[in-house]
Amino acid sequence: MSQPGPRNYLSRTEHRRLFWRFMPPAIVLFLALSWIERAWLRPAAPPTPAQVDTRLAGAHLERTVDDAVTIEAEPEPFIGAADELGASARSLAEVRDDTVFRTGDEEAWFQIWLTLRSTDARALERADARAVSFIELFGQPKSFRGRLVRFSGTMHRLQKVQAPANDYDITSYWQAWVEPADGPASPIVVYFLQLPEGMPHGMRVREPVDVVGYFFKRWAYEATDTVRTAPLVMALEPIWKPLAPPPAGGTTIGGYALVAMAGLVLATLLAMRFAGGRTLQRRRPQPDNLTESLADVEPFSPGAALEQLAAAERGSGLKPPPVPEEDSR
Repeated sequence: MSQPGPRNYLSRTEHRRLFWRFMPPAIVLFLALSWIERAWLRPAAPPTPAQVDTRLAGAHLERTVDDAVTIEAEPEPFIGAADELGASARSLAEVRDDTVFRTGDEEAWFQIWLTLRSTDARALERADARAVSFIELFGQPKSFRGRLVRFSGTMHRLQKVQAPANDYDITSYWQAWVEPADGPASPIVVYFLQLPEGMPHGMRVREPVDVVGYFFKRWAYEATDTVRTAPLVMALEPIWKPLAPPPAGGTTIGGYALVAMAGLVLATLLAMRFAGGRTLQRRRPQPDNLTESLADVEPFSPGAALEQLAAAERGSGLKPPPVPEEDSR
């Protein structure tokens, strides 16, 4: 029994055999690895910022009313350059932290509103305001009082509130509760004089914003569990960054791309298989053995080819070109 000759790896049959042997497992492996990467190898979540205890010691609010007599300590001297402050140093010295709004706060409060109202929103956005964190504002309220600060966060509540009676034609402003981007999960209360056109508002919103405004005080408010404190900032308007609407059905772009890629690969495989079958019907079968594929090919001999060339020249009566003599010099 004769031994089979070497396989002809140049034949189309061998090409198709190798393709169907290796390509389907490779596609399955690729899709499986893509699913594993999306399902299990997600990027590590950033560390949770340390929480801050914002509860007010004593949990008691002292409200200032017109017919009450409140004896307070003398204000501490306020140090700050006049061109860096949103209000006068004298009025800022009257502001008290860890309290609700007081009559002693009103002068600095409205002076800052006048400063903001006289400033262009674009100029405020480009201003050289210090980038601060929740920890800095909460822990150092006296250092930042009346100074221009900048931070980013997510607005979760935005509602309009009435302003107290004043002589500055300020009838209302917008109160916002902003979760700072750098944590912790405690709000910074921001009052805006105006809003960008089309910005949603209400008790349940979720809008990313940048805030550039003047820090006022560490303000006390009644939370659902106890009395807490939060940094309070006054700004002209939020720098709004609207979120793109989520895709319908909650499918991510990566999921769409993976499904489309799998469909494209399947369609390519089917098309190649169909085209290969049509080609086989039109072409004669090619030998799978290299010896058989070379059976009709005559061996090539350089000597025989030269003899055939010389005989052809003699038959035509042509003389071969003279060979140049070697130079003896």
